[in-house]
Amino acid sequence: MKDSQPTLSELAIQEAAAVLVEATCEFLRRNRISKTMIMKSVRQTRRSHGGVRQYRKLVRAYEDMGMVMSTWYSQPRFLDSEGRPLPLTAGRGILSISNLIRLSRVKISVALALELLRQSPSVQIDALGKFIAVKRMFVLPDFEVPRAALVIERYLDTLRKNYSAQKNGASLLLERNCHVPEIDVRRISPILRDIKERGTAFMDSVDGDIEAFRTQRSSQRVVGELGVLIFAWTRPSTPRRSKASLVNQLVTRTSMAAHRSIPKARAR
Repeated sequence: MKDSQPTLSELAIQEAAAVLVEATCEFLRRNRISKTMIMKSVRQTRRSHGGVRQYRKLVRAYEDMGMVMSTWYSQPRFLDSEGRPLPLTAGRGILSISNLIRLSRVKISVALALELLRQSPSVQIDALGKFIAVKRMFVLPDFEVPRAALVIERYLDTLRKNYSAQKNGASLLLERNCHVPEIDVRRISPILRDIKERGTAFMDSVDGDIEAFRTQRSSQRVVGELGVLIFAWTRPSTPRRSKASLVNQLVTRTSMAAHRSIPKARAR
């Protein structure tokens, strides 16, 4: 008895899994992660928490610094009369990084915060050694891989929770996307500028609302995590070609390969 053929949905899932793995591997390769390291990571089990301890530590520090920058831009005592962030010192005092961290109610140490601020393009250091805020969002150089891991891990967890919620009739977490498969490329830039402006204003508002409910760390409380991610993308479309043109090109290339005894190129 022959095995039943997989359904269209099953085939789509298999191919989607291949696309997900390939996109992840390609992203890692572009960020100079070796194939050996990729395969080692794949073989590691999730039970080996020790293998990701440093990553978790860096991510916690990164998130804490996001809260620090948010407080710098929103706490009145750190703003001038026009609402701009005031320069802060590395020492002690009201207008200092240590006081900013204290009022941000985060766990990161002052020493680590100063180290990350010196690396970040979100701030500049003037001739007097004072820290000047440049961007509200905290950014670290060469942080693409940890940031991708942070976002993808939580996005996939959101999909899992939403799938369970649908079966149980519970409320769903927000997970939506909208896109236009074909659009005049000349329209993309102004639309993206509008999305960025409105998205930034929305995130600033949400950030303030969430931060207002941040609790002091305590072993007596049952706490959870809440976050919002805004993501926009653009991708050029492959120019359409007629079937006849594609067939002619294929025949020509095949003939040339046979004539020159050139091996077929591997599909990527």
